[in-house]
This record gives sequence, C-alpha cells and structure tokens, in this order.
Amino acid sequence: MKKIFLLSILILLSVQCTAQSHIINSTDCDSYFSESSGDYYRKDMNNIMDKYAGTWKWTNGSREFTLTLIKQIKHHYHETGNDNYYKDRIVGYYVYKENGIIIADTSSDNNLSTDYGMKVMFILNCHSQIASIAFEDYKKYKDFDVILESLSPTQLKMKMFEREHIITIRDGVQIPAEMPQGGSTFPMEMILTKQ
Repeated sequence: MKKIFLLSILILLSVQCTAQSHIINSTDCDSYFSESSGDYYRKDMNNIMDKYAGTWKWTNGSREFTLTLIKQIKHHYHETGNDNYYKDRIVGYYVYKENGIIIADTSSDNNLSTDYGMKVMFILNCHSQIASIAFEDYKKYKDFDVILESLSPTQLKMKMFEREHIITIRDGVQIPAEMPQGGSTFPMEMILTKQ
C-alpha cells in the first residue's frame, strides 16, 4: 500500500512538472521564447501594469478624452498562424468628445479577449514601458504607436507617435478602405487623471 501511495505521488509530480509553463518576466530583454510552444508565459512579475488599469480622463475646455484600461492576466494568444503562448496585457477603449458631442467612441468594442482587430491594446515591454500593440484612430483610418507613462498614482502621460501607413490591395479591394488622413482626431500628447 505504501509503494502504491509513493508511486501515485511520483506520477502526480511528474505530470505537474511537465504541464507547467515557462514564466519569464515581461521586462527581461534577454529572454527568447517560442511563440508556438504553448508553454511560454511572459508575465508582469512586478505588477507594473496594475497602476495603469482604470478609467483616465483628459479635459481641455470643451474637449474631453476618456481612456478605460483593463489588465488581462495570462492572455492566451492563439488565433492566428502558429501563435500559442501567454502574456499579460492591457486592453480597453476610448471616448473623445467636443462640446459634449461624441466624436470618436470605441466602447462598443465588446470583445476584449480577441488577439487581433482590437483598437486599444498595450503590453509591458522589456524596457518597463507600457507600449501599444494597437491604438487605432478609426476616424483618421490609421494606427499610432502610444507610450503610457505613470506620473503619479493619479496621473499618466499618453504620447502618440504616427506610424508609417501601408495601403494594400487584396482581391481588388483597398485595405484599409479609406486613405489615412492627416493628423489625429484627438491630441497626440495628453496628461490624464484617474477617475
């Protein structure tokens, strides 16, 4: 009976050891990982992302920009190609108003668990920056690179950088359907206050 008990424990431990994922700190710049192995997890080990979660607002006269950010822990990337890994990330949406009138609103993007096609998604990069994977100004038909910087527990700086925009033609259809327009719908640099 004792031998069966010990054998059961050994089997259980070996199964648990092989099922564990490789956990790497998101801020570790020297770590390589396989995006297709299924057992790799790039984790916010120092909880840096936590201070960015919440609702943030910028106002200037009659203009108002509200950014809502949600931290997702151990999100499984698996929707396209060989992707099969886990990563902590921040997703969300924004609402921009002028004179109380909504100019841009991504709050109807209700599927914040997808991997692709999201308008607002950030990761913690290996330089300890919260950097955008996606930040779409859909009114101008273009994406921006965005860096978020914590100034205090109640303020953050959002700085946008224009990306080079590539238009492709697939099966006779231009993607995106509209040409990117100049500038941005809202300011490219803002100090937001936590609500």
